[in-house]
Amino acid sequence: MWFGILTFIVGVYVGYKYPQQVQQVIESAKKLFGDVKDKMSKKNEPPQA
Repeated sequence: MWFGILTFIVGVYVGYKYPQQVQQVIESAKKLFGDVKDKMSKKNEPPQA
């Protein structure tokens, strides 16, 4: 419980102190997540003949 609260506080502080870096990390994480999701959906589709 305390760890979650502490993590949230640290995240807010870092987001306030370094907004550009946090924005870059969020964008790269979104891109990575999208790429992984695309690969998983392509792997699950049956091959087209």
